[in-house]
Amino acid sequence: MHDPRAVGVVRATLRSILNAARLGCVADTVELLASELVTNAYRHSRTDAYVSMDWDPDPARFQVTVWDHAPGIAARAEVPPDAESGRGLGIVDACADEWGVREYPQGKAVWFSIAPKGEA
Repeated sequence: MHDPRAVGVVRATLRSILNAARLGCVADTVELLASELVTNAYRHSRTDAYVSMDWDPDPARFQVTVWDHAPGIAARAEVPPDAESGRGLGIVDACADEWGVREYPQGKAVWFSIAPKGEA
């Protein structure tokens, strides 16, 4: 949904799912990174965005993907120190084990993956 409350809904949903799956050890990082991607989708697209998640136990990794219909590719930008925004993909780059962007005819998907390094 194209609603500013979507970020909070996504965060709460991810935390519940991760805790239920005994993956609470990655919940803080996954919440942060998903928040950045959903916020970007909300700011740069005027239509709905979609979030999916996937757990692959071998190799152990949790992946989140955010699709939107905005034109153009998401790219990490150099941001002046006094800028009030623009650091989202830099945060994703710094915290995710892997991340990337896939282009589609009607938009793009930005994804990241996190490998649990401890127990929940």
